[in-house]
Amino acid sequence: MREWNKSQIIYHLLKVITKSSTLWASWVNKTVLKGKKFWTTKLPSDCSWIWKKVLKFRPLAMRFVSYKIGNGSSISIWFDPWWQHSCLTSTVFSPIISQSGLNHSDNLDAIICNGVWSLPTANTRTHHLDPILVHWLSNFDHPTLYAGPDVLLWNGIDASKAKTWDIWNSLRFTADLVPWHAGVWHKLRVNRYAHHQWVACHGRLQTLARLHRFGLVTSQQCFLCICGRETTSHIFLHCPYSSWILRNLMSPFGIDIHEESWNSFITFLLELPDKVKSTLALCCAQIFCYHIWRERSARAHDSGIFGPGKLLTGIRKDFVARLNTSAWFSKILDIRPDFIHCISL
Repeated sequence: MREWNKSQIIYHLLKVITKSSTLWASWVNKTVLKGKKFWTTKLPSDCSWIWKKVLKFRPLAMRFVSYKIGNGSSISIWFDPWWQHSCLTSTVFSPIISQSGLNHSDNLDAIICNGVWSLPTANTRTHHLDPILVHWLSNFDHPTLYAGPDVLLWNGIDASKAKTWDIWNSLRFTADLVPWHAGVWHKLRVNRYAHHQWVACHGRLQTLARLHRFGLVTSQQCFLCICGRETTSHIFLHCPYSSWILRNLMSPFGIDIHEESWNSFITFLLELPDKVKSTLALCCAQIFCYHIWRERSARAHDSGIFGPGKLLTGIRKDFVARLNTSAWFSKILDIRPDFIHCISL
């Protein structure tokens, strides 16, 4: 959520620097900035919350912003982060400007001649040259010049076309996909059930074993069978109550259950050679996972108790309802009529 919030704020930032025609961006450029350079303007003490946030996120945005330099007429030499993702200076009174022999209002077209870089020569009469100027002129890596106008890029994408999704993907932490990923987010998923199973696969359900580890409860006795230690794998695979239901759900698909953990069971279903059977079994397992946890929570709070037969019937009804609303399954029945039994369970 924190990364998504940053993405939303930076989305507004990009609207401002690309001079978008949206009402808010137009108002900011004409009324708030009033010709000031966005990247180097000072943070006002009396500005709105959103404007303050936008300005505070400038250092983060600079890491992903770059320029496709064309004629250079829209990029400030000094106050835009076109070189090494930073501005050469932040004030019009910086000695780097006077020592370069250029004006503070100059854009890159002042140092581009016939499509070739033409860097300034430092004022040799100055004994103490600004270190930034020395570094810039001696280590200039000559960014590639292109024909046409300048384009502002966000992580390689045209910033004027970047969506919040693109920004979020740039900012967020990413890791390799877990083996069970496609077993949760499959064709027949229902978002409510998928989210619950995603939490279960991460081992984040508040089972008694987990709560005991945090020192919040003393008993770890399973609410469903009253004889086992309530872990994620126990409650969905090894508990006599839930294992009987799961075996009955998987028997029409000819699937035996031998896995030790819930994650390995989902991975096993995912790797079945018959991909249609795999998807149907995964959908069934996902609905089972949700209903078993709901029954467990009901017992934990002394509400109604379902017997295994009644819960099995409820899971099957949900499964059939999902299949009856799936365009994918309707097409499958035309090719594989042997799966008609799935909607007549």
